[in-house]
Amino acid sequence: MKSLHKLLLVLGLPALLLTTACTKDFEDINTDKNKSGEESGVPEYNFSRAVLEFTGNSDYSYDTWRVNIIYCSMMMQQLSNATWYAGDKYLQNDGWASAYFERAYPDQVKYITDVVRVTKDNPFQTNLYNIARITKVLIFHRLTDIYGDIPYSEAGKGYSDRIFDPKYDAQQDIYLDMLKELDEAAKALDATKQVPGQGDLIYNKGGAQNATQIVTNWKKLAYSLMLRLSMRLTKRDEALAKSWAEKAYAGGLISSNAENAYILHDATGGRTTVNRVSNILSGEWNAINTPGEASISKTFMDFLKNNSDPRLQYIAVVPASNSEVPADQLGMPNGYDTNGSSSPTDISKAPGYPGDLKKYSVLNKNVLLKLNGPSFLVTYAQTELLLAEAAKRGWNVGTNAATHYNNGVKAAMEQLAQYSSTATISSEAIQTYLAAHPYVDADGYNQINTQYWAACLLDWYESWSNWRRSGYPQLTQVNYVGNATGGKIPRRMLYPSTELASNPTHYQEAITRQGTNALTTPVWWDKQ
Repeated sequence: MKSLHKLLLVLGLPALLLTTACTKDFEDINTDKNKSGEESGVPEYNFSRAVLEFTGNSDYSYDTWRVNIIYCSMMMQQLSNATWYAGDKYLQNDGWASAYFERAYPDQVKYITDVVRVTKDNPFQTNLYNIARITKVLIFHRLTDIYGDIPYSEAGKGYSDRIFDPKYDAQQDIYLDMLKELDEAAKALDATKQVPGQGDLIYNKGGAQNATQIVTNWKKLAYSLMLRLSMRLTKRDEALAKSWAEKAYAGGLISSNAENAYILHDATGGRTTVNRVSNILSGEWNAINTPGEASISKTFMDFLKNNSDPRLQYIAVVPASNSEVPADQLGMPNGYDTNGSSSPTDISKAPGYPGDLKKYSVLNKNVLLKLNGPSFLVTYAQTELLLAEAAKRGWNVGTNAATHYNNGVKAAMEQLAQYSSTATISSEAIQTYLAAHPYVDADGYNQINTQYWAACLLDWYESWSNWRRSGYPQLTQVNYVGNATGGKIPRRMLYPSTELASNPTHYQEAITRQGTNALTTPVWWDKQ
């Protein structure tokens, strides 16, 4: 009997141990290890997704097409359209004007907000956390510049905090917080700690950079972005703008084209990884080969030709002849259509009409519009030109306005080589241009910001924002029949109509505070 009892005890022991183990590790045993979750997630993946989507939605890039190209490029008169693009003539299309808002929140904000949240208290990911904070500012900076008051402090928290109707923060509060975030994040970056790998599409392309260089570049991006934000405040609070601009300069800014913040796209990954502007203008849709759909504006062409700008030979081509010769280039005036001879604004009635829409120049796809080409986010040229204006205002930003101006123009011209080595402009050509167009302080604001306009080619979001802030270049506005603005270039885009239904309380608070949801309502920093 004793032997049987011992046998039963031995046989029963595994069952007892199994029961205990099942109770102790019940949650672990019953968790599907093949299913991804927050614990098994890789924040760097979401970081890459947010950054890539910032350059254009990975589906049909409706945000880039509708806001950057259809509206901003045409309003800023670097491109012109004689077909159906609304921005050329300040026509209102609610779906197009709200496209960036609709895509940015699910495709950019959601991902970057999640990266910030899951890395915040992880000491091993402190650099990714602070880099994500800088990137979050980059994302919200564009969003608020386009729309004004927007969901900010509660945005992207549907999953983590179950906030499905986020409040709209006032743009003033958003700007102050973004400046704070840049300041804190830049100071917290640490080259002795782990840095993101190839998921950093901006400063660790290919995963080849060392930690010190990556951290240095991200610090410079943070302070250069701080400078850009500070200059947005010049209409609203010049003293505040001055203090942040000087802080940015002291922190250390992008100081060469080698430090430009840009994403280099991949044409082998299909629609999700190509350059979105190139995809629209010369790739899958081939808009520049559709006569009159995306020609170079006469305004921009006249600026390049009248100043013998050495960039022209690389920027433009005539579709009818494939000529890249500067003398052959012709810009299309804005505000015309193809509605037939009965229309007073039919393009055939435009002064100097060449008889064929294909004789109007378009952007050179072999230089600017490669599917694997770069998307520039913040550049040395932009930074130097903003410093030039800061210096003209008498702020403490190192050297004088003329030196910063020359640095900015030179950098913008040399930047073309980052699109294609065939577009390299010689130092001699640049010096000849600067000698023929010296900085004149009495016309400084115009010169500086007109060159900024030229330096922002393809990033028409930024071109439009700086134009609204500075008033330069001085554009001849279009008063097309049926336009929505009384012949004035729009000051903002439109909130989606769905917001009125899905987030009515906070939407109405924004309308009450900011003004009517109209193209003519200025954002907070755009003080009229």
